[in-house]
Amino acid sequence: MIKVLIIDDEPMQRQGIVRLTPWGDFGAEVIGAAGSGMEGILLAREHHPDVLIVDIKMPGLSGLDVIALLREEVEAEYIILSGYGEFEYAQQAIALGVCAYLLKPVDDEELAEAMKLAAGRIEKRRMHLHAAVKMQDPHAFLRLPEEEPIRGYLLHAVRHMEEHMAEPLTVREVADELGLSVSYLHKLFARCGTSFSAYLTDCRLRRAGQLLRESDEKIYAVAAACGYQDTRYFSKIFQKHMGVKPTEYRHRKNL
Repeated sequence: MIKVLIIDDEPMQRQGIVRLTPWGDFGAEVIGAAGSGMEGILLAREHHPDVLIVDIKMPGLSGLDVIALLREEVEAEYIILSGYGEFEYAQQAIALGVCAYLLKPVDDEELAEAMKLAAGRIEKRRMHLHAAVKMQDPHAFLRLPEEEPIRGYLLHAVRHMEEHMAEPLTVREVADELGLSVSYLHKLFARCGTSFSAYLTDCRLRRAGQLLRESDEKIYAVAAACGYQDTRYFSKIFQKHMGVKPTEYRHRKNL
């Protein structure tokens, strides 16, 4: 099931999206609706949605602020809602890797198409992750470009992430390691069809799958080795991506 979080300060717009969108058609469900950016961030951190539908202009934190703050913590597809006079924000939204940019008033068909696109991306990512875990190929989830120095930068980033995944890695740390800006590193991962946070999660879950299959380490030890200090959160994110809990995955290792 795809979990959706809506963040919009206009109550009627928010309620209309919740009630009128045929979520079941996309294998989705709404797990929360927030009236402000900060409320949305708190809900996203608690529920880890797969899709966030975010109003771009809200009092306090804007939709772009919300995405910038969450993209390193929550692996999700983002759908932006914007008023006609705010289209200048589109370029910034694209740079942040949003899935779709919709103008208000939101057209039901356009929102449905955006959800189809988001659902397709999520399914593709999950399939790649399953294949990567099975093959233990560190680059299976990353479509590396051939041109240099971009390929070299990405290989360096991947190597650093693989070697330090047990630590609380941030995109700034990896960017500093490469001598690049954070925004440029985000663009490099976007060129490969993913994001920094998505690939880091992939690295960690591949390692977790390997440890679960090849060792008898306790679940909390596997979680810590893969950068997850909270075992409950590790189990939740593992099940979200792999479809089973870590204990169940381990029991299937000899099948």
